[in-house]
Amino acid sequence: MSEVKFRLAEPADAEAFKSWVLRNPDIDPQDIKTASRKQNPTVLYFVAENPDGKVIAFAPVYTQYALAHLAFNPDSTGAERKQAMETLLTGVTALAVQFGIREIVTLSKEEYPVAKWAMKHDFELEPRQVFKLDINRILAKTEEENTCDPAAAK
Repeated sequence: MSEVKFRLAEPADAEAFKSWVLRNPDIDPQDIKTASRKQNPTVLYFVAENPDGKVIAFAPVYTQYALAHLAFNPDSTGAERKQAMETLLTGVTALAVQFGIREIVTLSKEEYPVAKWAMKHDFELEPRQVFKLDINRILAKTEEENTCDPAAAK
């Protein structure tokens, strides 16, 4: 079996991709909008094609900021914490815009106070599940395999 090739999409691909998306009822209309440069200026379209040049699939990918967590000084007041969150959100949003990033995501639970604050500040609860690929685990596994391989040590 021949290997599938990876490349960036080209303008000539656009019409076929548009047609495929419009014919696929499993693609959410919001996802189509999200994959536009107007919505996410960092979007890049990647393509998988067979060696003969037949495109098999494409994937739009864009950059997001992920808020890992918030850590508060235990001696701060509730009012100070709210003001700090406002300031951090304003600053991070401004920086994101400068880099063409249009989404900030975070993991939380609806019942947490910070999640309630976030929803009052235009964060929306995504109804779908999050699937996360931790590339660091893959890199660590590869590094471990290479470390254990005597041939790799030469």
